[in-house]
Amino acid sequence: MATEVALTASNTDNTIYVWDIRSGSSLFSFKQSMSPKGGLALVPKPSSGFQIGSIVTAQTDRAILNVYQWQRDQVFHKMTIAEKMISVAASNQGQYLAAATTSGKVYLWHIATGHLLRVFEAHYRRITKLAFSADDSTLFTASEDAAVNVWLVAHLVQPMNADDTMSGTGGRPAPLYSWSDHTLPVTDVFVGSGTLSGARVCTASQDHTVKLWDLATGQLLTTFLFPAAVSSVVMDPAETMLFAACDDKVYTMHLYRRREDQTYKMPAVESVGGMGRVETVGIQEVGKKKDETEHERSVVFAGHTGAINSLAMSFDGTLLISGAEDGNCIVWDVQSRQPLRKFESHKGPISHVSCFLKPLELYSGATATTPMPWKQLKRAMATVEEEHRDASLQLIQNTSLDLAAHQQLVENGPLYSSVPAESQPVNKVTNAIRDMKTDDSNTGLQNQVNALQAELVRLHEHHTKSKALHNEMYTILVDKFMEDRRNKKRKLEEDEDEDEDEEEEEAEDDEEEE
Repeated sequence: MATEVALTASNTDNTIYVWDIRSGSSLFSFKQSMSPKGGLALVPKPSSGFQIGSIVTAQTDRAILNVYQWQRDQVFHKMTIAEKMISVAASNQGQYLAAATTSGKVYLWHIATGHLLRVFEAHYRRITKLAFSADDSTLFTASEDAAVNVWLVAHLVQPMNADDTMSGTGGRPAPLYSWSDHTLPVTDVFVGSGTLSGARVCTASQDHTVKLWDLATGQLLTTFLFPAAVSSVVMDPAETMLFAACDDKVYTMHLYRRREDQTYKMPAVESVGGMGRVETVGIQEVGKKKDETEHERSVVFAGHTGAINSLAMSFDGTLLISGAEDGNCIVWDVQSRQPLRKFESHKGPISHVSCFLKPLELYSGATATTPMPWKQLKRAMATVEEEHRDASLQLIQNTSLDLAAHQQLVENGPLYSSVPAESQPVNKVTNAIRDMKTDDSNTGLQNQVNALQAELVRLHEHHTKSKALHNEMYTILVDKFMEDRRNKKRKLEEDEDEDEDEEEEEAEDDEEEE
């Protein structure tokens, strides 16, 4: 049976713990790692996105990325890089690794070959968070400059010309979106499930707000205002509830609420906010008494004695895990908002909390598994020839059944190989983006407006037909009811007439007998 585990790390304690969220017992630990907030990334196995194959941590005191694997508790690979990194993130398919610096620069590597694909200036101040979308089509960068930039991965991994390669930076690509509605440094980014055309994104900031964005259009949907600076944000798997950490408390916001449909007098559900509106959470509204504020007490998870740095949710959305400056991790029951257990093994502040399926290597009696393949991360960008050669070698090494058949293809290069090129998914996404966007930036939005108008017309026609059908059914039922009532009344009158006739006949009989 698949179970869930939590991984917690600290920026002062050199041990990473893996523990069971249901029992709180420690299952495994990694040594020699001190990573800042945002400086730890879980790397899924390329063949199985739900299984974590490696853990990458950025060290707080040197330009090194440590790679850990389940085969041992020590550093498995020590990657020496050009600059000290403060934030790392891995793609959900285990293909790419992104890392950021204090100066706002982003490095992007291909994990299987170790090639440095792109180095670019994403922000002009410290980057606080990196995140990939669920389909790995976009990379999010949040910074102390109060901005969040969204980058197309297809653009970042595209081959560059010789001048850009020799410069070492590859030029600065243009972001897909640049969100600058926050007024203070952005502290966290949470990307919901879905693709580029349907995902929702939450950004948290020290300006006491969490903003909800639509990734398809880049538009701001709702701003949630909290009583303190927000350090971490997460949504449940169904994306119906939002959890935000403010100081030593966690506030909950329901993204949908019930209302009564005025037309049919039936309960309905509508989304909270929208159109850029502001919704307050845990703040006393002017003109309301204290006990009138909606869910004032019920939305708070309180139990930490230090500021909360990280939040994570279980797969079924019933448990919330929080890690704070007090060195404790608390597992909360979402429904009752009560703490179930506390993990207290860390000797310093908690900088990272994540929840994932228990690795196969940690099950008792599990057979020995092959470590996830890693190549030394390059410090300089590779040439086109190096990329082609290493990509061909990697493809053949990962093909165990037809190794002999492709052995000769290594010398000829990937041009003659029957193995699908790695750039195919990238080109597919690029073509899709090109189809979506034209020279006129308003064309895409106008197309969406036209589509919505057509959908509105269709819904109006459907409503008209439904209303006509409803009226027809109502008329039939009323007519039948009235006819039954008339028949019943007529029958009662006939029965009354018969009773009167019988009474008269009885009276006449009585008179004749007398």
